[in-house]
Amino acid sequence: MKWLKLFEDFKVKNITQEDIINCIQKNGVIYATIIKNLPGNDPKEPLRPVSIDEDGLITVLIDGNEYEIDLNDVEKIEN
Repeated sequence: MKWLKLFEDFKVKNITQEDIINCIQKNGVIYATIIKNLPGNDPKEPLRPVSIDEDGLITVLIDGNEYEIDLNDVEKIEN
């Protein structure tokens, strides 16, 4: 049981890079608590991911500008 619990800790809030890739392919949205270089964002606002790199940085477009979100800051995904 402890081994399984440790494995779950490595899956960030049960959201993986594969989940983000699937969300991009299905034109889904994500919800994030922190967006880099965008203070005062609303965590309840849906964001459409554009890409994700190997480090877990997700690129989103907001009002024509690109912003990055860390995979750790994603709260939920809707496909």
